[in-house]
Amino acid sequence: MNKLIAMMCAACIAAHIAGAQAQETKRYDVLELPAVQSKMAGHSLVYSLTRDGDRIFATGIRGHILYSSDMGDSWTQAESVPVRSSLLDAAFPTREQGWVVGHDGVVLHSGDAGRTWTKQLDGVKLAAIGLDYYRKKLEQEPDNERYAFLVDEMTIAQEQAADRPFFRVLMLDTKRGFVAGAYGLLFRTDDGGESWYPVMENLELEQFVHLFDAAVLPPAAGGEGAAAEPQIVLAGEMGTILALDAATQHWKRLDFPYDGSMFTIAASGRDGLVTGGLRGLVFYSRDRGASWQEAGKPQTGAIVASTVLADGRIVLGVQDGNLLVSSDGGANFEALPPENPAPLSDLLEGRPGELVLSGSFGLRVRVLDAAQRVARQP
Repeated sequence: MNKLIAMMCAACIAAHIAGAQAQETKRYDVLELPAVQSKMAGHSLVYSLTRDGDRIFATGIRGHILYSSDMGDSWTQAESVPVRSSLLDAAFPTREQGWVVGHDGVVLHSGDAGRTWTKQLDGVKLAAIGLDYYRKKLEQEPDNERYAFLVDEMTIAQEQAADRPFFRVLMLDTKRGFVAGAYGLLFRTDDGGESWYPVMENLELEQFVHLFDAAVLPPAAGGEGAAAEPQIVLAGEMGTILALDAATQHWKRLDFPYDGSMFTIAASGRDGLVTGGLRGLVFYSRDRGASWQEAGKPQTGAIVASTVLADGRIVLGVQDGNLLVSSDGGANFEALPPENPAPLSDLLEGRPGELVLSGSFGLRVRVLDAAQRVARQP
């Protein structure tokens, strides 16, 4: 009898522990928990910066979304964000309509200029959408090895739950856009995010590598029809540079002289591109990615961010927080004097001659030019 009671007690204790663990797991499901308002949001890890007219948006850990209306001097945290995932990029095709992406396959949308946000997609949902999509494609074309592979890939994604991040969101307008991320994740919307569908079968890749960044070139000179569309270029792992053919909607892999990861890419002028990545290597193109040359620069660590200033200069961010600048379209870079370097994630121009920086330190402004520095002094 005592043994039976002991067993029952043990079972009750085990059930209680299991229930508590289940509650604990649910309590810390970042997809179910909203971001918390914090005075330290602007001093915590911030991953990305996005310019929207006279405003700048920043995204970071724990679902933090902040915006500045004074070019980085002060920041306001979004009132309502439905997830606590780390957020990695933002896009605002208009002042009111914005999108944010990040870890756990999250896609968020705002219709009120970034004050409040709703979830359009997450990793659980995207795996289900992708698996259903490619199963139907495979039923229509049973011998298509690409679709068979993608069914397997989406099955793995579903089994692993929401573990695949989106690194980049690119909205061409308030209806059309792409989200790109780990393991070749590439989804598209044509209705402002009411629905998303995968387009990974259109990637000219032998294996699905991480897609880290995107740049948009203006339409090619003299282009008509689909050629009059802006050209989107993606940069990723293993020297992957992909350009979207607007006519076929296929992503063509461009010849590239390096097989390491390229973390950032920027468009410069009508036909120029600059990309940087592992080992501090930087390459530039004058012909929309048809050919590439290695840029001259000091030896540095990995290049993780890039931006083009209003005056045409290109600034690169090194992982350790140092900065490089080019005045010749990316052919040559020189180091800027160090100024409190700390691990860096992104940068962009605020006021002319000023950079807004993000990283492990949160957010801060760096004045580039001496004249601007004097003007900023009280």
